[in-house]
Amino acid sequence: MSGTALAKALGDWIESTLNEPGNPGREHCFELTPRFRIPGAGRVDLLTLRHDRGSPDRFRVDLWNIHPRTIEQRDVDGMMRRIHAFEAWYSELTEHAARQGFAPNHRLSVCGNLVAPSIRRSPLISVLSHWGSAFFFWSWTRRGAGIDVQPAYGPSPALGALRGQLKGLLDHLPWKDTADEVEVAEAKK
Repeated sequence: MSGTALAKALGDWIESTLNEPGNPGREHCFELTPRFRIPGAGRVDLLTLRHDRGSPDRFRVDLWNIHPRTIEQRDVDGMMRRIHAFEAWYSELTEHAARQGFAPNHRLSVCGNLVAPSIRRSPLISVLSHWGSAFFFWSWTRRGAGIDVQPAYGPSPALGALRGQLKGLLDHLPWKDTADEVEVAEAKK
């Protein structure tokens, strides 16, 4: 499949899966925009916007790129750039509105999504695929005239060896070291 055909197939999958009729209570609208250009960071194959009503209203922007090849570190770097550029562009917009006396009565989150037949693992990709809240990896396979898309996770990276390093790095934040308590409790058994 070519890039254009893949983006169309991904759009069809998103429309049929992520915008499936369900609880109509809070979701106000769902929009899909192909080939969206982010100032200073290039384009994404698709941009989706989900608007949930509430107090305040919540908007989720998803940036999507689909590849016919394996996702590599450079693809992650490019999507990170697009996420940050979109957030900066939105911050500029809200700053301009604030100078004119308007305050946002909503919350906005921005997420990046990379879709490919496979993902080349790296320490960054592993940690993002398990604990990242703004970055998602998906694998696609051909299904009939379209594609099937599934979340992609690799083996969970071990953070135990980094515990001391993290503890020292975050010393200005209040932390309770529960591992020491668990070790003492285990020793008493």
